[in-house]
Amino acid sequence: SSCLRVGSFHLGLTLLGSARGSAAVAGGMMGFQCRMCSENPFMTLFGGSGQQVKDQEKKKKASSKSSAAAAKASKRNEAAFQARSEEEITTAIKQWEQYAHPRAREFFTSAEMLEEVLMQLAKGIDKNEDAILGGEDKCVYWYGDVTKDDMQAAIRMVKPGETAESVTYVNRVLAFIFATDDSFEQLMKLPKEPFKMSCGDQLCVNLSHISLAV
Repeated sequence: SSCLRVGSFHLGLTLLGSARGSAAVAGGMMGFQCRMCSENPFMTLFGGSGQQVKDQEKKKKASSKSSAAAAKASKRNEAAFQARSEEEITTAIKQWEQYAHPRAREFFTSAEMLEEVLMQLAKGIDKNEDAILGGEDKCVYWYGDVTKDDMQAAIRMVKPGETAESVTYVNRVLAFIFATDDSFEQLMKLPKEPFKMSCGDQLCVNLSHISLAV
C-alpha cells in the first residue's frame, strides 16, 4: 500500500507498532534509533523552524501550485465546525495518548509537552471526528491554523530544547507521533514538505490518508 500504515485498538486497521508498553516495539525502535544515531529523527522529519518552512515555501512556489490549488479546493466546510469542550478535549487526549509511539514519548521530555500537542490537534478537529482512530472511510478536516502561502494544515509548537515557537505541518506531527516504524522510516526519506494526502485534500488530516508517495 502507498498509504501510511496506522493502527487502532478493536478497529479494522493495521495495529500500530507503537502499542503502549510493548517490549517488542520498544526494542525495534531502539534498533531504528541506532541506525539514526547521527541525527535526531524528529528534526529530520520536521525540518527547521517556522521561518525556514516559510522560506522553503517561497523557494518552491512553482512546485507548490498544485498542492495549493488542491488545498484551496478542499471540501472542508468551516461553517459546519463544532469545537470540542474542555472535557471532550481531555477525553480525546487520553484516548490518543494510548497510541503514541515510544519515539514521541522519548522526544517530548514530559507528558505535559505531548499533551499540549495533542490538545492543539483536538482543538483543530471537529468534535465528531477523529483523525487517529476514526478509520479511513472519510476525510477528517482541519479547522486550526493553516500556512499562508499554500493553505496547509499547521500548528505552532515549542520543540524540546528550544524557546521560540515554530510552525509545523499537522500531517507531519501526526506521522511522528503515531506512525509505525516501517512507515516512519519511509516518511523520513520524503522531502521536508507537507505529506500528500491520498484523498487529494490537503486540509484533511486523517492519519489513514497520509500517503507514502513522493
